[in-house]
Amino acid sequence: MNNTIYEKYENRLAYNKRIIDEEMKKYFSEDSKINEAMLYAADSGKRIRASLFLENRRLHTNEISKNDLLFALAIEMIQAYSLVHDDLPAMDDDDYRRGKESVHKHYGEDLAILTGDALLSEASMLMMDVSLEDPSYLKAASYLMKKVGKDGMITGQILDLRRRKSYAEDFLVEVYDKKTGDFFKGAIVAAGIVNGYDEEIIAKLERYSYYLGLGFQIQDDLLEEDFKDEINILNLKDLDSSKKFLAEINGKCKKEIEDLENNDFLLFLIEFLTNRKY
Repeated sequence: MNNTIYEKYENRLAYNKRIIDEEMKKYFSEDSKINEAMLYAADSGKRIRASLFLENRRLHTNEISKNDLLFALAIEMIQAYSLVHDDLPAMDDDDYRRGKESVHKHYGEDLAILTGDALLSEASMLMMDVSLEDPSYLKAASYLMKKVGKDGMITGQILDLRRRKSYAEDFLVEVYDKKTGDFFKGAIVAAGIVNGYDEEIIAKLERYSYYLGLGFQIQDDLLEEDFKDEINILNLKDLDSSKKFLAEINGKCKKEIEDLENNDFLLFLIEFLTNRKY
């Protein structure tokens, strides 16, 4: 991919982050403890999943609508809820998230649980409001919620929490598919559904999202310094073999969308997400 296209989409991701950040602050601007905690939880991050939705909508429409922005905002609320709950002492027990104290360390475990619950509820309500105004988002919302629900992202978290000390590559891939890949599918395919794509293109986007999420997690693994007690490809393969594995995943990811029109952004994402340094 040439530098001009790469720079174009890097700038687009930065723009998406800016408009999502601004919208999030407006959404939780009312003065209350729960709004304060929800904004604290949601007011940061790269906004990758929101961008997956927005950019795939841009493949079909010249202008992002208010409903698109609100749907993307709901996606980021779901992401924030999942991180708040992941960080709890009963789960990963992390004291810091995105360079600041995790919600349970900052506000207490009780408010952290309620903050995560509220973020998920608010996201659901926001998508319902959008769907009431424009029914073309209804099927997209249903698809997304299934992918982040009990048979998707939550199953991935359960597998991770209940893992054995020793595990094989197929188990790691299953966890990464559920924890990350299914949310990527939810964001990308939701946009495809609103776009009105046929079943063949939707299936291609699902397979693309699977490999994209897997590559994203493998790159995360390669950036980790302390991973002995976690699921990590480096516990199964040496560094060179892990990088080769990532390259194979990227190749399969590209193949899934090589014959789609206007696929520059989808190709960019593969490079961007699996070559990032943070």
